[in-house]
Amino acid sequence: MTLQKMSLTSNGLPAAQVSEDQVEAARYAVLRRVAPCLRHDLVRPLQPIGLIYGVMHHKLSADEPDLKAVRAEAEKINAFAKAALEECMVVGTWLAPEQGIVARADAGIRECIGLLASMLHFCGFHVVNEVEDLPVQVQRDAVRMVLSAALLQFADSMTQPATLTVRAVVSGTEVILTLEVTEKSEGNVDCYDDGYRKLSWRDVEALAAAENVALSREGERVMMRFEIDASASQPLVN
Repeated sequence: MTLQKMSLTSNGLPAAQVSEDQVEAARYAVLRRVAPCLRHDLVRPLQPIGLIYGVMHHKLSADEPDLKAVRAEAEKINAFAKAALEECMVVGTWLAPEQGIVARADAGIRECIGLLASMLHFCGFHVVNEVEDLPVQVQRDAVRMVLSAALLQFADSMTQPATLTVRAVVSGTEVILTLEVTEKSEGNVDCYDDGYRKLSWRDVEALAAAENVALSREGERVMMRFEIDASASQPLVN
């Protein structure tokens, strides 16, 4: 079975159909690459809990424990535990996407950039988010998959350090997102190599086709068109 491809090739011509196997391979490749970033976000709220427990243990060991202070530390542990639970839920939606979930366009873009920016920085790339307030809804998983794939594919294909700039505007019934690369004269690229393959442009095209995102590329500039979802019945993720 094949999926009708709604995106465009880098030459602006209708691209060939892509198979479900190609889409799933591309989706797995993106998830495989973002997994270390998701793991970092997942454990981050848990890291302070051990330290707070140590403080609580010390205070409870006193001859006359300050119960008010101990309760305050317990509340901190509870807050970090709730944050960890929320991160678990977020990671779960990356691994098992839910159909039809929408998010604000600016929030979805910010999530992807926030997730990948540190990893890309250590590889020699600076990600700049110039997206301003965009209070319109788009499909969350479309932004996650296509933008993440494009960022990773650019980084994988470059041998010089660069700045990756993301911009977006609303035009009619679409959010037009552009990703542009500007090479830097200083610095080095730490090429990705963790035993798994790099992303290809074909991966980006396959995901765009699956998510009904119009995609075009001209040199080091990519344009992605996400349809605005005006449905009021879908849950909105901020």
